[in-house]
Amino acid sequence: MARYIQMRIFYTWLAVIMLPVISSGVSASQHKEAGLKAVASRHLSRARAPDVLISFDNDSSTKYAMVVEKETQQLLVYSYDDYDDSFKEMSIFKCSTGEMAGGKLRSGDKKTPEGVYFFTNEHKKRDLSPIYGNKAFPIDYPNFFDRIEGRRGHSIWLHGTNQSIKARDSNGCVVLANQDIDKLAKYIVLHKTPIIIVDKLSYASFDDKSRIKSSIFNFLKQWNHALENGTYHEYLECYAPEYLPDISWWTEWNKVKKIYSASNLDLSVGMKRRSILRHNGVYVILFDQFVRSSGKDLHAGSKKLYLADKGGYFRIVGEECHGASTNQKNNNPLVSAGLNLKRLLKGKYEIANFVDGWLKAWSAKDIKRYGSYYSCDFRFQGMNLKAWLNYKARLNRKYDFIHVSKDDMIIQKGKNKITVSFTQTYTSSAFKAKGIKKLILIQGKGGWKIFRETWQKL
Repeated sequence: MARYIQMRIFYTWLAVIMLPVISSGVSASQHKEAGLKAVASRHLSRARAPDVLISFDNDSSTKYAMVVEKETQQLLVYSYDDYDDSFKEMSIFKCSTGEMAGGKLRSGDKKTPEGVYFFTNEHKKRDLSPIYGNKAFPIDYPNFFDRIEGRRGHSIWLHGTNQSIKARDSNGCVVLANQDIDKLAKYIVLHKTPIIIVDKLSYASFDDKSRIKSSIFNFLKQWNHALENGTYHEYLECYAPEYLPDISWWTEWNKVKKIYSASNLDLSVGMKRRSILRHNGVYVILFDQFVRSSGKDLHAGSKKLYLADKGGYFRIVGEECHGASTNQKNNNPLVSAGLNLKRLLKGKYEIANFVDGWLKAWSAKDIKRYGSYYSCDFRFQGMNLKAWLNYKARLNRKYDFIHVSKDDMIIQKGKNKITVSFTQTYTSSAFKAKGIKKLILIQGKGGWKIFRETWQKL
């Protein structure tokens, strides 16, 4: 705290003493004044951010974090600035927490839990009794770590009220005035926006947070590498000895990796939209996990890791996964995503091979094989399939050679059809043309067939 106060005094002093010097100048000096103010403001915001807020990714699903300080009965809203990787204080609201001091331990103890939580739902005014105000947002207490520590209870909300706000006046919820919960609602993204509840705020320097972030990123890289290419034992090395994760899916995950390898397909695991938060020495990392192959990503759920320093090394002391569809019995989200992506890629390659075969038949002037790619219900500019093939046969006889190629193919799946579009380049002994080809495919006898076809000149 002393370091925080010193930094705040220094940067405030810097901004104040420079102001009269700069403001006496011309327009260029005014620009310098604004620049110095911005620098001072950035350094102040870095110094003021609580130590519970470490970092967000710049593609994070939310740019906001909420911190409740019981000691002052305040809720503070911070916005994340990815320009300088810092959190800036936006708003402060008066709030009320549980009547009893301390972190929640059991149902009915009238205590507000302390830790890192996320909003799970939103209740509108029409669904609430007046005492709960205009809106209510349940949080995920007890979370995984609470349950491990034996903390019990439920139904902890952030909500409004039709009563005046009094300090420490709730049964455990965090309560705001109605006008304040209405203002706050726009900052909340369910399952993504954190609310960190502490007894008293403390602060950490920007450099300390940067070192922590770098160490956590290195650990996540190690953990992710173990998922992609490591062994069962390398994966478990990332976990604390006292916490044994469910590893029943590992054999199935190895099978998924072998399926990709046998098909000469790459397979990687990645993370997006990471949020790094801290409470009482435990770091909470929330991120979206995905699998990637052949340039295509597929969501594998939102994962939450709880990290702690164990002998100078980060280790996972708990984890949760949310929001992924498995579709298959006994499969975890990562295994399911890997299998689903493989099926999607198989469909993509199947369509690509279909189009390539059609183009080769066209270029070879093999009218019989070319015609096998079309549905018997095909129509084009008043021609049925028979008339269309007769037309194409006449062109084949007219030209010495034909060559047709494609670029930038896009495949869009519909309910009962697939639309394929690409840049088509047509070259014959007489002329050359380039345009956008669109094929509508339907299932027919023997597989996919061309139902409709259009071309637009570029």
